[in-house]
Amino acid sequence: MPDSAPETRSDWALRRLRAAILTGEFPPGTRLRAEELARRWQVSPTPLREAFQRLGGARLVEASPQRGVRVAEFTLDEAADLYALRLRLEPPALGESLLASDGAHRAEITAAYDRLASVRAVDEAADAHVAFHAALLARCPSAWTRHVAGLLGEHAQRYVLLGVQKLRTGPGPVAEHALLRDTALAGDVARATTLLEEHLRRTLDSVHRALAARDG
Repeated sequence: MPDSAPETRSDWALRRLRAAILTGEFPPGTRLRAEELARRWQVSPTPLREAFQRLGGARLVEASPQRGVRVAEFTLDEAADLYALRLRLEPPALGESLLASDGAHRAEITAAYDRLASVRAVDEAADAHVAFHAALLARCPSAWTRHVAGLLGEHAQRYVLLGVQKLRTGPGPVAEHALLRDTALAGDVARATTLLEEHLRRTLDSVHRALAARDG
């Protein structure tokens, strides 16, 4: 099997900046200056400006003539809206994906889970979490559904920055991901979609509890 292509400076800048946003190194509202980051990370400003554009398309950064480029704001209200949308979109997409599943898809799910279970660094865990959910939906026939689900999943990583993970109930994400893997590999469509709905709903419920505590 051929080696993967070496990482370009643009790819590195995108990965590094994305990780800084998802892990909270750069909190929501942080001003991003290409020249400043270039000195800090010892790269040229050009790949960083390219990263700004690409992350703007994913709505992780916002640009305006008055305020420059900033990390997009993310609130509990937005988290609640995001997870409500994921609940409407992802369980049906998983059902369609599993109905079209094959050996290659099962291998993809297994590899994605193994990576998720093995990583420890926060930025790598965020990537692996998004990749596992993407693998589950990989055979959904709608490319737009897969694309939108990926964007929502990426944004969802930021909810941990709001401190609501500790409010989550249930067996925990690790056990829930293992169950999702097992039922998906078994081709149990009804059980897998129910588990995914419960998995997402527990997070949404934790956000609602955080909202109630904030507003109370």
